[in-house]
Amino acid sequence: MIIFMGLAGSGKSTQGHLLAAHLHCPWVSTGSLLRAKMDQKTQAEMLKGKIISDEQTLGVLDEEFRRIGADQNQFVLDGSPRTMRQARWLVEKDHAGELKITAVIHLNVDREAAKQRLLARQRPDDHKQAIEERFREYDEATVPIIKYLTGEGYKVHEIDANQPPDKASADIQDALGL
Repeated sequence: MIIFMGLAGSGKSTQGHLLAAHLHCPWVSTGSLLRAKMDQKTQAEMLKGKIISDEQTLGVLDEEFRRIGADQNQFVLDGSPRTMRQARWLVEKDHAGELKITAVIHLNVDREAAKQRLLARQRPDDHKQAIEERFREYDEATVPIIKYLTGEGYKVHEIDANQPPDKASADIQDALGL
């Protein structure tokens, strides 16, 4: 499993898609899975930029991991972990042989550039208030998760996501030795 992390608007989905296509492996988007499987109340919370509960997120991910054979196959994970509990859960699954964390890609992007990208894609949950909420959550949750994963011995590849997507994609492939 190759985990993509970064600020909302850093290009995780774009880069995750590109890498999954290059590797001929599944791309697992936590956000897409949650949007498809959650009830209207939970979807409304997502539209406000709120993080969905760990119980819901982990249940959806566990089901998807079983479906794609995560214990036997490489795949790209986008949108998780977003909490320390999710990070610990993934590490436990790795240690138990239920999946293999092979790399962590951290996409670094300027906040103003990320905000403009999010507003341009015109998704219902990409409005200024929700974007600010996701930026705040990134600072409070994602940054400590990256430190945790590094402390657990996982290599975190820092990628400049301010550059054009094809250049960032090439840098990711170089970082992974592809």
